[in-house]
Order: sequence, then structure tokens, then C-alpha cells
Amino acid sequence: MKREYLLSFFLMFSIGIFSCNNNSKTRTKPDKGVETGEKKSLGKIEFTKELHNFGTLKEGEIVSYSFQFKNNGTAPFRLIKVEPTCGCLSVQFDKEEIGIQCSSVIDVIFHSEGEWGNQIKTVSIETSAGEVKTLTIGAYVENKNFNIELNSLK
Repeated sequence: MKREYLLSFFLMFSIGIFSCNNNSKTRTKPDKGVETGEKKSLGKIEFTKELHNFGTLKEGEIVSYSFQFKNNGTAPFRLIKVEPTCGCLSVQFDKEEIGIQCSSVIDVIFHSEGEWGNQIKTVSIETSAGEVKTLTIGAYVENKNFNIELNSLK
């Protein structure tokens, strides 16, 4: 019985020793998030405002808002993804590189046709520096067709 315990202990000890030394020789690049001593230059997108409320709109109105931003980082960047969450939004933006301390805008256009009531829509933004931001617009849309349908149900 002593022999079984001794054998089990030796087996566990061996597994522990060999598994601890496994990763030091095979790793050639540091993992993301591991400091390498070098500071990488990155652009930094900073919006003056990330939320806009259009207030009350009549169904069918087309409104737009220009979200202003600045590159407050240490390197230029590009907007690589500007994606609205629904077909009622369209976006216009500069596809060129945004230089250090330079400003630009993302125009978000809301088409309220077919919408009614409280509306909250978003646009996802991703930069070449790896930053992800979300812009949000809101509105209350008055829709006569919807009100007529509701009144006829009473």
C-alpha cells in the first residue's frame, strides 16, 4: 500500500515538473496585452458627442446629424468600419487617413418613413487603431397611419 502511494506521488510530481517547463521555449511572440517595453504609437478617436436626440419628428422626415471627432492619439488612423444597425440610417464619412490632432465628422442620416414612436438607433465605429465606439441617435416619430390604425381598434 505504501508502494502505491509512493508511485502515485512520483507520478503526480513528474507531471507537475514537466508541464511547468513546457511553454518557455516555444513562444516566439508575446501575447496581446503583454508589455514588450516598446510603446506603440496609436491613433485615438474622441467624439465631442456620442448621442444625439432629434426630438419629435413627423413620419417621413429625413434628418441628419454630424458627429464631430478628433484624433488625440500619437499616430494617424482610418475609419475601417462604420456600420448602422438598421436600413433607416445611412452614414457618410471620410475614408482618408485622419492625421494626429486632425478633426473630421461622421454624418448620420435618419429616414423616418415607416417608423413610429420612440426610436433609438446606433452606428458601430471601428478604427484601424483597434478602437470601437458606438454613436446613438434618438427621436420620437409621429405617424398618422399608426394613430389611425390604433383608433380604429377601439
